Amino acid sequence: MDIHVLAKDALEAQGIRWIMESHLTGVKLTLWNSMEEFSESVQKQRPNLVILDMDGWAQSSDEFCELMKQQRIRWLGISSERIFQTAYRALRFRAEDVLFRPFSPEDLIKHVQQLRYQTRNEQHFFVKNTENEMNTYAINYPDLFLQNQNHSFPVTMIAFLTPNSETLQLVYDALQRYPFPGKYRLFALSDFILCVQESAKIETIREVYHSFLSRWKERMDEPLAIVINVSSGDSLKKTYQQTRQLTKSIFFEGYDIILTENEQMSSQEMDPFLTPLEQRQWIEMLEKQDTKAIKEWVEHEFLTYEQPYPDPEMVRIRLTSVLAQIRRHMKSYNLQHASLETVYHEVFQQIVHKPVIYQIVQELLAFTTRLLIQVQEQLQEGPRTLVEKARELIESNYWDSGWNLAACADALRINKSTLSRRFAAESGQSFRIILHQVRIREAKRLLQETDLSLEEVARLTGYSHQTYFNAKFKQLEACTPSTYRSGL
Repeated sequence: MDIHVLAKDALEAQGIRWIMESHLTGVKLTLWNSMEEFSESVQKQRPNLVILDMDGWAQSSDEFCELMKQQRIRWLGISSERIFQTAYRALRFRAEDVLFRPFSPEDLIKHVQQLRYQTRNEQHFFVKNTENEMNTYAINYPDLFLQNQNHSFPVTMIAFLTPNSETLQLVYDALQRYPFPGKYRLFALSDFILCVQESAKIETIREVYHSFLSRWKERMDEPLAIVINVSSGDSLKKTYQQTRQLTKSIFFEGYDIILTENEQMSSQEMDPFLTPLEQRQWIEMLEKQDTKAIKEWVEHEFLTYEQPYPDPEMVRIRLTSVLAQIRRHMKSYNLQHASLETVYHEVFQQIVHKPVIYQIVQELLAFTTRLLIQVQEQLQEGPRTLVEKARELIESNYWDSGWNLAACADALRINKSTLSRRFAAESGQSFRIILHQVRIREAKRLLQETDLSLEEVARLTGYSHQTYFNAKFKQLEACTPSTYRSGL
């Protein structure tokens, strides 16, 4: 076995020589002092294995490793830097593995023995992906998207997903190098890597991919999920569509798992928008600054889904409906300064794009807690006017038909007559008029956004009797509620 070595220094090179010569027979070891000599030698004579120090990586190293990748020369990296960039380079240029200093002689010998065994038996990692093998397993991209013909052989589709699309290239490289059994073909798609394989027993398939996942986690600190779909004789196109549907489970299940439950092929129906009662509940929890109730509501609502799962996009819309209630609270307390605005938009982007619901929920709860702390701090800062305090109470309690001037005065610890007089003097309008304006404003929103009956709209906006609601609505809007809705 011909092995070329470019070590960190002469001492390490001599140590590698001693390990090889004292533990292995039939090994020819060549030591090099520079990348230039090393590269030139490898191009002239193709070694069975290259051992390369990765700490002095440079542009020339990229070019050299790209050459080894093209010529399919096996190589083993050595590094002192246990970081993502090291693993990334190793996978990018298809290293067999990386040994991190200090490594034991046993680790080095084990790798060399494995490679020598593979070389002797001509069991290369790339054998299954040669062009001839591809041609005998004649499945192409159009078969997945365009044709509905049933295939004459059993098929299993395996999807590999990562939360970071940039990692898909690493997954693809690792799959190309892994010795999967039987015939298969890989397809690089925009959001996952798909492997189409001749079916075997599901136990065997699961064991193979458990092994691949374990090896991936040993080398890469990047999440990976594997979804296995055993075809029941449908066309490749339909099997692919089923597989894509199954990948949506990762939104609820998370990463670093293997899913083989392929019974669920349809999504559970759900209303993505908050009901008026749920909106009211949110207003109440935010006004009371009840972080415990908010946490319980969010976790019960979004972390207890069971199969069949709803469509993740519907869940994302529901999350934005919650965020809209928080946004409204921000406006009520004039909390729209730069730092909170930035975090708010970050949370919105995470709701739209983050791949796992648990992470979204954690970010949403963290933002809500931070917001309520700032509200509390703002309330403790300098005095607000009596009108500002009364308006905030109106916004929080307008839905309660029993809430009135007296209740507001009690909350502010002020005489009812004093509140009425000062409110009118400072705002230019009476307390009662402002209360009705807020109630009718909310009634208009419900008439626009929901199909609730007029009786229900009246009740949700603080009116015990629909007749009285109709009269106040017409007084402020110059038309009845039904006329307003029909004119939308």
